[in-house]
Amino acid sequence: MLEMLNPTGGDMLRFAAQVLKVRKQINIAMKLDKSRAQALVVELFCSPPESARTLPDVARLRADSMRYFGWKAAQWKAHDASLNDMVSSAKHSSLMHDGLKVHCYQWQPVSGKPIGRMLLCHGWEGYALNFALLIQKARQAGYEVHAFDHLAHGRSEGTLSGLPIALETLLAVAAHVQKTAGPIDLLVGHSLGGGAASWAVANGAIRAKRLALIAPFYDTHKLSNQWAMAHLLSEEIRALLESGLEAASGRTFADFMPDALAAQYAKHKTPVLIVHDRSDKITSFRNSAELAQKASNVRLHEAHKLGHIAVLADEASMNEVVAFAAV
Repeated sequence: MLEMLNPTGGDMLRFAAQVLKVRKQINIAMKLDKSRAQALVVELFCSPPESARTLPDVARLRADSMRYFGWKAAQWKAHDASLNDMVSSAKHSSLMHDGLKVHCYQWQPVSGKPIGRMLLCHGWEGYALNFALLIQKARQAGYEVHAFDHLAHGRSEGTLSGLPIALETLLAVAAHVQKTAGPIDLLVGHSLGGGAASWAVANGAIRAKRLALIAPFYDTHKLSNQWAMAHLLSEEIRALLESGLEAASGRTFADFMPDALAAQYAKHKTPVLIVHDRSDKITSFRNSAELAQKASNVRLHEAHKLGHIAVLADEASMNEVVAFAAV
C-alpha cells in the first residue's frame, strides 16, 4: 500500500486486517492443495487495493497532492486552474486487452502542430494523471501526449495487475498508439511502469526513439520477499510466490535487473534517462546508478529529497525529461 509511505491510524488498522485475512486464506489453501495455494498467493500479490480504482479526477489529484507532495491549500490553489484545464482537455478512448477495457488519454499541444509524441506509463496504485506536471510541460513544449490507466487502476477494468500484466498492457497500448497516431518519440515510465517500459525498450518490444525512467522498479525478488514478510508468510510460501510469478510471466526476475538491462541496452543503443532520488524508499537508487554505470547510453539525473512519488511534481526533474525528449 502506497498509503504506508505516509500512514494514518486508519491505514495501519486496514493493513493489519489485510495481513490477518491474507495469512489465513493462504494457510488454509496450503493445507488443501499447494498448487492452488500458489495460484492464490500470486493472485493476492497481484491484487491492487480498491483505492487504486478511485476515479482519477481533479478531486483525487488534489487529495494525492496534499498527501504525497506535501502541498498546502495555497499551493494547490496556484495549480488549480491549469490542472483543471489539463484534465478537461484530455481526449478519452479505450482499447480491449485480455478481454478488459484499458482506458486511454490523449492530449494535443497547447498550440500548433505536434513536434513529437510521448507515451506515459504509471506505476502500482497510480493512474495516468500522476504525470500531471509532465503532461502540462510536454504540451507547452509542443508534444502530443498519450497515457493510460493500467488494468485494475483508475478508469480501466480488471482486478489484477503487477509487472507481467503491466508489461503486456503497455505493449498493447504502445502498438495501438503507433498504429493510430504514429511513432513514439519518448516513452516514460514511473515506478512499476518504469520496470515495464525499461524491459520493453531494452528487448526491442517497443521501438521508442528515447526512454525516460522515473524512480524505476527493478527488483521483484526484494518486493516479493518484503510482501511475504509483511504478511507473516513462511519461506515455503514465499518461494511458491516467486516461482508462480516467473511461470506466469515467462520471464525471470533477473531479466529486469541492471545486469540484464545493460546488456540489452548495449544492443539497441536507445538513449535512456533515469530520474531517481537517492532517498527513495520504494525503488533502489543504487540499481539506477549501477545501470547508468554499466550502459553507456543510460544517463542518471539525481533528484534530491523528493522520495518516490513527489519527484513527479518536481519542476526541475520534469523539465529534465522534456529537455531529454528534444535532444
